[in-house]
Amino acid sequence: MQLMVVVLNECWKFIYDRLEEKINFLKEDEITVHKECYKQGKIIQIEYRVKDSNINPSTIDDFKHKFQYYMANVFSDIIMYDMEEKIAYKILSTDYYYFGLQERKSILSHFKKIQKNEGCQYEEDATCVARRKQKILGQIIDYLEDDNRIHLEGFVRFRLKNYIEELENNIERAIEDFLMEKEYNEFIRLLRYFVDIQDAKIDTVNVLMSQDGKYHLYDDRNSMINNEYIEDLASEMVEKDISYEDLLISALITLAPKKIIMHFSTKIKKKEIIETIKNVFSERVCICSGCDLCLSIKKIKQE
Repeated sequence: MQLMVVVLNECWKFIYDRLEEKINFLKEDEITVHKECYKQGKIIQIEYRVKDSNINPSTIDDFKHKFQYYMANVFSDIIMYDMEEKIAYKILSTDYYYFGLQERKSILSHFKKIQKNEGCQYEEDATCVARRKQKILGQIIDYLEDDNRIHLEGFVRFRLKNYIEELENNIERAIEDFLMEKEYNEFIRLLRYFVDIQDAKIDTVNVLMSQDGKYHLYDDRNSMINNEYIEDLASEMVEKDISYEDLLISALITLAPKKIIMHFSTKIKKKEIIETIKNVFSERVCICSGCDLCLSIKKIKQE
């Protein structure tokens, strides 16, 4: 009795090896599935058969459904964990050929993060991945109920059009993330340049955030830092709707301190500001885990 015919392009030969690993599950039922492989050009065809005499006639339909479900489960794993990245890279190479090799690799890295986190804001990653797999699994099972011959690459291309569209949309998102990251890195390089060409105007700057979300700068004597330029920046912030974070970065670049100490970093809501300061000032930045200045500020707040 023929159970299934799987057709693969030669470039997906690794799928054949994966099927070999998985098909052994039937040995637990003491049922031997016979396999015959045919190759024609770049096409590999794998036929799975079982001797009717090895199966109780009353359980043939149950066995066929069990085999179909198991193979569908294997196929869905192969699509998600083996084929997906290669399909995404093929889309990138075809539709976005103007990106260089390293750029495509970076975009692919962003794509993988998006795929992993897609719809997972309030769920565990495992739950999210399981839901994605369930959609693919359901479509494969529906197909195998009507046809026991499956060309896996063709199935993905023509039967999983919504899935391919999702990949294409997420590739577009990955490109946007990549371009934003590239722009951010160029911005950071420019800020580093401004910092490097300036002479330090002060040895140490302590950065503290007040309860109203404003940042305050103190010197190494724990005295609040005020200068005309920072005051001008503050006035400009009000006029041009500049954020406190941008004001802080501008002030630190102006002062170009030899050392920056970030206090109460856990209370800073926009954590990216800390990363930006680290990226611009690198080894000059340290995070305070508790000091006399922190204690004195806490006392003032309590009073």
